[in-house]
Formats: sequence, structure tokens, C-alpha cells
Amino acid sequence: MTLRLGIAGSGFVASVYCHAARQVPGVEIAAVASPRSAAGFAARWGIPRVYADPALMAAEAPVDAVLVALPNHLHREVTLAAAAAGRHVLCEKPLAAGIPDARAMVEACAAAGVVLALAENLLFAPLYERTRRLARDGHAGEPFLVKCSQAHGGPYSDWFFDPRQSGGGALVDMGPHSIHTICRLLGAWPEAVTARLGRYLHAARTPAEDHAHVLLHFPGGVLGIAEASWAVPGGNDALEVYGPRGRLLANLERGPAIAAYQQPPDPAAPGGWHHIMYEEAWQFGFPGVLQDFAEAVAGLHPPRADGRDGLRVLEVLAAAYESDRLGATVSLPVDGACERLIDHWRPPA
Repeated sequence: MTLRLGIAGSGFVASVYCHAARQVPGVEIAAVASPRSAAGFAARWGIPRVYADPALMAAEAPVDAVLVALPNHLHREVTLAAAAAGRHVLCEKPLAAGIPDARAMVEACAAAGVVLALAENLLFAPLYERTRRLARDGHAGEPFLVKCSQAHGGPYSDWFFDPRQSGGGALVDMGPHSIHTICRLLGAWPEAVTARLGRYLHAARTPAEDHAHVLLHFPGGVLGIAEASWAVPGGNDALEVYGPRGRLLANLERGPAIAAYQQPPDPAAPGGWHHIMYEEAWQFGFPGVLQDFAEAVAGLHPPRADGRDGLRVLEVLAAAYESDRLGATVSLPVDGACERLIDHWRPPA
């Protein structure tokens, strides 16, 4: 059975999913919607139906499900339109720009009886999944500390810098990756959060934070350290597990990769060693997201990450903002009444 998928959005991550769909039998990209660039996107990827309005596509296109790959503040509108039309929903992380929108999305999909899955690709990254299985099998002993860093020098699109659209800064953009990866590895959600946020590289461009360290307090004294940053030139995608009998380290950018040395054209030009991924979409888990979603829609199993998981991640993010604002550890759950996640840190004037 083929899953006909409509993509709401035509940016970078939408292209990644189109590429990934070619690796997943039974998933067909049947429509795309974007107010500015849908026609060119459709021509590039061979998509038969084009819409200017993502909510209209979600309501009227001949699709079984909608992939929401839009700026965060638009997730709710498209998800509710899809649910009202009986379409299943796969939503990019974070689930929404704030907890109230996320709750509305979860409730609407539950009432409509459709699947709401969270597209958290790192839960399907083969290297991280292998690390999780090694940890589960006791390779390092019972873990007492798990670290995950998701960092680079800044996002690829201007809307990320606008908290009205994104809901926050680097914590909202990169934090869901590192937090959810740690929680999946440990098989638990934190009880409390201690966080420190800062503005180091992009302070002139955004009022939001561009770097965050989040200490996750798990039952039994186990700790997680989630780094989320736009202030790390060169980037970092790494997962570490510490136990009493060993340590595991997975570097998503370095392995598996092709080590390539390039002689610089002159002594002043950049050159040297580079690590080239041989299949980036696969390595970062995107085909696995689509495969899992298709199987969930077919009723084979629940999605690996559903809407309620996405809501729990947002609660951790809100607690991190409050922790930095208060200078204290914040217990979970938190009051999620703020419209945007960053309002837990710097309430609107």
C-alpha cells in the first residue's frame, strides 16, 4: 500500500525528505504547498500537485497524510486542517512554537483518530541507535551520565532568528534533538531541569539565545547534558554515554564518513582533511522517520515519537528557559500557558 504524502513547506528540510522518500518503498510525495516557491520545488522533485496555501493542501489534496515542514508558528494551523480532513500528520520538530499550540494539535489529532507523529530524525540515526543498543546491553555498565551536543554556527533561514515565528533561539531549534536523543537512550523523561543560556555570536541579529546547556535530572540520580548552540563554528554532533565500566562516544559527522585530504591551491587557502558523509539523509535518520510513519499509519505499531512525546520535549524546553531566568533548578511539569517557549525566559513587553 502506498502512503500519499503532501509536504507543507518547500525549504531545506522539505528537500531532505523528498530525497529520503526515494529510499523508502511505499511512500509517494503527491503534493507540495508553499506560498512562494512550490512550483519550482515541485518541478525539481517531480511532484504532481502544487498549492500556494499549506492549510488548503492539507484539507483538499488527494493525500493520506501531511508532512509539516514549515516555520514553527505555522504548525498548528496546518495540523488542525489536516486532522479535520482525516489526514495523518508528521510534524517537524519542535512540535510547535509554544505549549498551548502543541496541546491543541495533540487534542485535535486524537479527536479525529489520526496519527500525529513527531519527525525527530536523530531517533532514527543508525549510529545513535547502535550506541543506544550498546548502552542497553551493558557495554559501559548502567549509565550515570549521557551527553548530547547539537551545535553549529547558525541556522540556514532568517525565520529561525525571529522568536515570533520560531518560538525561541538555539534551544528551540537544536535542543529537541539533544534532549530527545538522551531521553530515548535512557528510556525515561527528566524530573527536573537546570539550564544556562547565553547570547554570544548572534546577539546583533536576534533577541533569542544562541547557546544553551541543559542539565537533565533523571530518576535515580542519572544526569543528562544537552548542548544546543548556534555559536559553535565547525559544529558538533556527538553522543556520549558514561558508565562505571566504560564509555561510548558516537560522532555523527565523523563516522561513518570518507576521510578526504585536499591540497590547498596556495598556502593561504583552506585545505587539509575533511570527513565526507556518503549518505547524509540516511546517516541523520530521515528515511527511518518516513518508514516509521508509514508503518504507524498502516497500524503496524505506534510511531516512535508521537505528539505527546513532542509535547513533553516542549515542557523540558520551557523548564530550561525558566531555570535560566530564575537561576534555579525547575521541576517538571511546568505551567505551559505562555504562547511562545521563549516567553518562559523573557516575557513579552
